[in-house]
Amino acid sequence: MEERIHKILSFLQEIEKYKTVERKMYSSNLKRTESDAEHSWHVAMFLFLFEKELPNLDMNKMLKLALMHDLVEIYAGDTFAFDKKNQATKKEREFESSKKLFSQLPEDLNNEFTDLFNEYEDVKTSEAKIVKSFDKIQPILQNLCSEGKSWKEHGITFSDINDYKRKHMEHNNFILEIYEKLLNDAKKRKLI
Repeated sequence: MEERIHKILSFLQEIEKYKTVERKMYSSNLKRTESDAEHSWHVAMFLFLFEKELPNLDMNKMLKLALMHDLVEIYAGDTFAFDKKNQATKKEREFESSKKLFSQLPEDLNNEFTDLFNEYEDVKTSEAKIVKSFDKIQPILQNLCSEGKSWKEHGITFSDINDYKRKHMEHNNFILEIYEKLLNDAKKRKLI
């Protein structure tokens, strides 16, 4: 038991680094970008707040997926969605990072984290599809909160966003409605 507690506490110390992985999206004060931890928290809040609109899904699993889906970026770093060069190696880098990171856990948790990571990456279950959708929607909301600063800095267009993200929304009409509302709000406000 003592070894298990030690491994879990060590892992918790290691994943504290998640708070320091910076993304390209700005926080609403426009002075700094958000961290991976802030992004994952926000995705989890989407799930929690829209729970009633998403019946018959395993909320516990979705919250786990949301909280851990980018943990591997502690070692792999965040890859900006529109960075084609680094997108080419993202899967391989994140897979290697997952092995390195999750192996620090007790065996049962290593297996659970690995299974969750693979489920999220494969995007085959209803839960993984919903979490992936909110993972793609959250940056749109973040840009609405930060006056489109990230989009403007990187020259991102409506078409860039729609070409990359829309396919992750089409599995669910409710999700698609949220996506279109936010993207149309951004367009009306001339943020993209």
